[in-house]
Amino acid sequence: MTPADERIIQLLAKWRTSLDLHSRYTRLSDDQYWLVQPWPQHQRPTPWIVDLASQRLMDLQRIVQARISAGDPSLSEALELMSFLANLVGSQHVQRYIPMAEPEQQRPIESLLTQAEAPQQAPMPRAEPAAPKAPPAPAATAPGEDPGAEAAASESSGDENADVIRDAIRLLSWGREWHELPSAISRMSGRPAAARVRQILKANRAHIEKQASQRSPRH
Repeated sequence: MTPADERIIQLLAKWRTSLDLHSRYTRLSDDQYWLVQPWPQHQRPTPWIVDLASQRLMDLQRIVQARISAGDPSLSEALELMSFLANLVGSQHVQRYIPMAEPEQQRPIESLLTQAEAPQQAPMPRAEPAAPKAPPAPAATAPGEDPGAEAAASESSGDENADVIRDAIRLLSWGREWHELPSAISRMSGRPAAARVRQILKANRAHIEKQASQRSPRH
């Protein structure tokens, strides 16, 4: 096996890992999808595009393996040249592509993936309502915690400033960079446009960074 063969096999394996992750992400809502990886700007791929890419990748892997088994390194060398020339000469800036998804870059929201992939269960028979009980006393909130932190990303309180601030605190505590916030938050349902998000973030940056620092796992 030549160095070119090894590089092509490693690249195809990386693509396979990425497409497997994208297959899982097709079950996520839009808000969850934009949070699960630090994505570049792109149009979210549809499930059939991900499936088509997976099928074509399997075809290419079979062809490459057949050529390597036959002792012919020309295909791997040609693929490397094609990749180089496509990026250098023919490619144009587009947003309609499948970005690379990497396991080590995945955000810590495995519970959302598990819930999205869980089969829907039949509803349990409704039991007779029990006698009403007094509501439990609300749990005390620790200093620096946001009582609405467990709310869904797309939940709206009707106050766009409060929603944007809450989203920013959560995203920063999950590891997002400050410059990623306007784009990520504006994609959530019920949120203002990116320009308005930037204004709110700029006016409340000190408060947001303080709250996010207190909620960060390292504190």
